Amino acid sequence: MILDIADILFFFTVFSILGWVIEVVYRSIRDQRFVNPGLLKGPYLILYGTAVLVLMACVSLIHEYNIFVKILCYFLITTGLELISGFNAQHFFNVRLWDYSDERFQFKGHICLKFSIYWTVLAFAFEYLLLPAYHSLINCMPLSVRGAIGATGVLIMFIDFVLVIRKKTVYRRKGNNLT
Repeated sequence: MILDIADILFFFTVFSILGWVIEVVYRSIRDQRFVNPGLLKGPYLILYGTAVLVLMACVSLIHEYNIFVKILCYFLITTGLELISGFNAQHFFNVRLWDYSDERFQFKGHICLKFSIYWTVLAFAFEYLLLPAYHSLINCMPLSVRGAIGATGVLIMFIDFVLVIRKKTVYRRKGNNLT
């Protein structure tokens, strides 16, 4: 599967938004109130956009491999991305995006076996259900439209990210912690 930059930006934008929807629904049901997850203010989670791009590359490389190789790859990719994201958010922004400290088989509250299994299952759902349907859908949309939507989405997320960094810098200068 060969993608151009327009498709990469579009995939990233769409799946960042879909990831936000998944997290809002899950956390809001769990907490019985509306929860807007994530570091950024808008309706997107860049972890999901990033994960989808990495998974797409993985799917294209291992699509003919057996189920055990796929399980291992999906487990390592999704768990690794979650661990890196959790550490980065805590280290650079002093924000705990999720906390698995109460779960069994967890590591520093950033990852746990139960959610790693969930992410692995979702990676298979992505490969076999979502990705084929998504490809059918985007084939109906001109590349220029996908590019415009993707570029606009990434630009908005980038501006949001810069504002978060700016806020953190201002708080640090004043001697406060960003929460």
